[in-house]
Amino acid sequence: MRIKEQYISAAPLLQADANITEQHTLGRDVAVSTWSIGRNSVTYEKSDSHTLSLYLSGGVTSYRRDLKGHTGQPGVLCLMPQGHLSRWHIGGDIDFAHLYFSDAAIKRFAVDHFDKDARLVDLRDLTYEKDTTLKTLLLNYLETCRIEAGPNGLFGEQQLFALFDHLVAHYNGLALKNRAVKGGLAPHQMRRVKAAIFDQLDTRLTIAGLAGLTGLSPFHFARQFKESFGETPAHYITRQRVLAVVSALGSEKSLADIAAKTGFAQQSHMTTQFKRTTGYTPHAYRQQLKH
Repeated sequence: MRIKEQYISAAPLLQADANITEQHTLGRDVAVSTWSIGRNSVTYEKSDSHTLSLYLSGGVTSYRRDLKGHTGQPGVLCLMPQGHLSRWHIGGDIDFAHLYFSDAAIKRFAVDHFDKDARLVDLRDLTYEKDTTLKTLLLNYLETCRIEAGPNGLFGEQQLFALFDHLVAHYNGLALKNRAVKGGLAPHQMRRVKAAIFDQLDTRLTIAGLAGLTGLSPFHFARQFKESFGETPAHYITRQRVLAVVSALGSEKSLADIAAKTGFAQQSHMTTQFKRTTGYTPHAYRQQLKH
């Protein structure tokens, strides 16, 4: 049997005697599912996201075919990076929990929280890893998804960030410290540009203005920015504004006031960009936070 999963799809991801038991789609970049499979021979391939897999039960008679003798057990984790292809012998019934997340999502996290170039994120392939902290983070996030439908509010986001933090800190194939990459913006240029964006998020930011902080032409700056940040300046700024809106929705401020304070020209523009990013309007997201 060949498993070629559809990313963030409500349709069944598996065929034959494998069954999805639950699925939660969380925006465009993250999904969680649980599924079960019986005795089988499996080829796993997922070209559009990373897969973090936790064995919930079974697995003691199963192994990856290029790692015979190394069998699974409840509580172990596998990390199958985007584009990973592996072949498995499934010797008996297994229940899994899977977290799917895009490469763009974890690279954005690394840029935002580690203050590092996006190209330094390259997750390692893991098979039957014993990591109590990571297991707990994944189980807690799954439970939050079960309790709170939709975007899971700030609590769910915080849990996902904690999970990403652990992955990047412990299972990144490239050292984040003191590693240089060719092209892109220099670390000091990245810090200067990020500081300017956050300090002036409520103003009209321009490529020319940000490029002036680096000494590059606007055209060259835009290309180098995308290399280092993993997204265009426009996408990065819009995403930061949406994140600022998310934080502000926990207050009693009006949506019009939040739009003005986060740099959106009009409330309607904020609503459009917010829904495009989160799948919800600001009003609907605020209602989720109150529950």
